[in-house]
Amino acid sequence: MVTAGTMSSPIREDQPTAGPSKSSASLTERVMARLSQDFASEGSLSRHQQIQARLQLEILDRKDRIAQLKSELRRDQDPGKMSRIQSQIGQLMSQINVIREKAAEAEAIVKAITTDIQRLDTAKRNLTGAIQTLERWEMLRNAHQQLQDLLPTKNYREMSTALSAVMHLMTPLKPLSTIAVVAELFKSAEEARKSIQEKVAAEMDLFFRNSPNQPADPETIRNVCLVIDVLGGDFRNHIVERYLQIELAEYRRIFRSTEEAGQLDNVPRRYAWFRRVLKYHDEETATLFPSSWEVTRLLVANFSEYTRADMSNVLGKGKPNVAVLLDALQSTLDFESAFAARFEMPFEDVTVGGPTTQTPGKWIISSVFTPYFSVYVDAQDRAISDMLSQYRGARSRSSLEGAVADETEATGPTVLPSSTELFYFYAQTLEQCGKYTTGEPMTALAKVFGKWLKVYSDEVLIAGMKRDLSRKSVEGRLNLQEIRNACVILNTAEYCQNTSLQLEERVKDKIDDQYKEEISFAAERDTFTSTISQCITTILRELEAACEPAFSAILKTPWIHLENVSGRSAYVVDLVGCIKQVAEVVRARIESKRYLRTFADRAVGVVMARFTQAVVKSRPLKKIGAEQILLDVQAVKSCLLSLPDPQPEAAANAYTKYVTKNTGQLETMLKVVLAPDDPPEGFVQNYCLLIGDRSFSNFQKILDLKGTPRTDQQRLLDIFLSVTSNKDDLSDTSFLTALDMDPSADKGVLSPTVGHPFSPTGPSSGLPDLLSRGGSVEGSSRDGHRPESTKPFGDFRRLVSFATRPRPD
Repeated sequence: MVTAGTMSSPIREDQPTAGPSKSSASLTERVMARLSQDFASEGSLSRHQQIQARLQLEILDRKDRIAQLKSELRRDQDPGKMSRIQSQIGQLMSQINVIREKAAEAEAIVKAITTDIQRLDTAKRNLTGAIQTLERWEMLRNAHQQLQDLLPTKNYREMSTALSAVMHLMTPLKPLSTIAVVAELFKSAEEARKSIQEKVAAEMDLFFRNSPNQPADPETIRNVCLVIDVLGGDFRNHIVERYLQIELAEYRRIFRSTEEAGQLDNVPRRYAWFRRVLKYHDEETATLFPSSWEVTRLLVANFSEYTRADMSNVLGKGKPNVAVLLDALQSTLDFESAFAARFEMPFEDVTVGGPTTQTPGKWIISSVFTPYFSVYVDAQDRAISDMLSQYRGARSRSSLEGAVADETEATGPTVLPSSTELFYFYAQTLEQCGKYTTGEPMTALAKVFGKWLKVYSDEVLIAGMKRDLSRKSVEGRLNLQEIRNACVILNTAEYCQNTSLQLEERVKDKIDDQYKEEISFAAERDTFTSTISQCITTILRELEAACEPAFSAILKTPWIHLENVSGRSAYVVDLVGCIKQVAEVVRARIESKRYLRTFADRAVGVVMARFTQAVVKSRPLKKIGAEQILLDVQAVKSCLLSLPDPQPEAAANAYTKYVTKNTGQLETMLKVVLAPDDPPEGFVQNYCLLIGDRSFSNFQKILDLKGTPRTDQQRLLDIFLSVTSNKDDLSDTSFLTALDMDPSADKGVLSPTVGHPFSPTGPSSGLPDLLSRGGSVEGSSRDGHRPESTKPFGDFRRLVSFATRPRPD
């Protein structure tokens, strides 16, 4: 039989097995870390003796520390020490018990001493309470007797004082109501109170009837109100409610929502009637009631409640007329503003509380108009539509008519008058709407503003520009009127863009905080940005059309037969003249320096793109032709540098770099073309220096532009491949990679399908590209165009044999 002891021993042996494995792993890690520290490099192996000596010293230190800890452990495990500690604890507990017993004895002595004092205190409190109760009882009897004496009289002022004293003294004596004498007095006091309440009610009925035969005495009514105040809040509210109902009974009869006088167009009559009633109340009856009753405010609150309910019924019957609605709302707002100022509090606080007010919480009369204010927003929508109708549609009058000066005029309107008219209407409408409401209807009005801003951009500005562009100008003649039109539309679009931002800020300033996030004209500003872009494109298209004769003259010039360079070419004079003429109009008409710079940047791109296209299509150029065109490029560059107005130095330097970059590519290409191809190695080196690529197809383009004979091209291509194969600093592509050698003849550079001749069209260039899509190395035809059916070296095999041939020593 296995005992519990024998079963537990294996568990004790198995349990610590995990511990040593973990500690062994930790020890191994520490050892490896120490070895890595001591032997960080191969050079540290030479110091192994010093390291060994240091380790021996550390071992000795550890042994000394172990011996010290063992001696301390033996000293702390002394059996006699534990016995002494237990003996001391026993003595301490004995002392605590003695202290506890002495404390209990002291408490008993204190209680014995203070018992008599406590009895005396209790007796004193009882005696004081009895004396106070007797005094109150005597005072109650006297006050009750006085009240009984006053009942037959109309001395309501003293009656209010006596009744107040009786009711005040009865409260602390209620616990004694089981005593017969006290109960009898309480019953008599309650009967007196009821009698007084009936008597006071009769006095108020006489006052409310306002009979000429029995006029009420004002002083008596004031004293009666003092008694009503003592009788309690419920009775007081009942009296005030009766007064308010009597005062407003005629109003509810005359201005019922089913009667003609209660309709929306008679809302001002409601307020006029109430002002007359309130004037009589202020002069005759307001001073009779205590100010704490707030009868005047409650009269306004109840009138407002009845008016609000009637307005809700009337408005719910059908769609109101806009003018009548605004007139009624304005009268309501004036009424609320006047009484808010009178009571020096917001009008919603004036309407809070009251015995007859059924609407809980804070409210105003004008809030009932908010759900129906959409008729006002719809009216503004129609008004804007009517205002812009003359400028919209195929048969409408163009917004540009009469807005742009004649060609002979130096200046003209900077923006279309229709835009200022539109935003002036917006400002007036927003100001008017802000007087009526700053809530959700203003959000709907802002959406109407945004809708017509987009319509104005699409159907007035852009549509007007399209109608003007439909009038084709005479072929080869610059139509400055179209450029003026585009400039005015650009200025107008910019004005609308900036003013719409100001409009957004004004709406946010007026509207309630909870609706501010919904107000944004960002989408409309984007629309005007698109319009500005179309205007600039239109100006550039007209510039391109005006320069077309000059570019056609480049194609007609026999560059291959030129014998010498003779200053500027004739076409350059026409080209520079057209550019300057367009630039003068644009600088005079476009107000924003930002868009002047945009025009200048894009004009540089258009002119240089068309210039490059014309030069490429005019190949072969030969050396003299390239020199002449290079001279002409300098003249065009000087003209382009003067396009924008004087700018800050930083902007001028940036623009100069931009123009130099755009003209520099064509200049570089022409410099390579005019370089002599003899010796051929020098020509190839010059190409590598100026162009900086090893692209076989790009080098072929230069040969096509030079008009190099087919027989010479083969030798130049061989030398090019031989030279570039040893140059690792050359790139695979350059600006020539994107050069289109056969630009479209029927599309300008502003066409969506035609880009800048040097614009990147993809990463394809160099020898791999030549193998994948083929290229001409056989030379050019007599008209300078490359045969499409030729292949490099005639076929792929010749190219491979060239690449694998042994190099000469």
